[in-house]
Amino acid sequence: MNDTLDRWIQRVTLAAMIAVAAALLTVGARLYGSQPARPEAGVAAGARTP
Repeated sequence: MNDTLDRWIQRVTLAAMIAVAAALLTVGARLYGSQPARPEAGVAAGARTP
């Protein structure tokens, strides 16, 4: 192969790897970034029923 094609393949591969890394960071931030606060230990979350 010639050098021009090799460089093109390297650039496309690098762009694809950066896109995958950005997607993983986005998914991670959405899944773990905004979790609701946990209730205190020993406190019931709802009304008590007999």
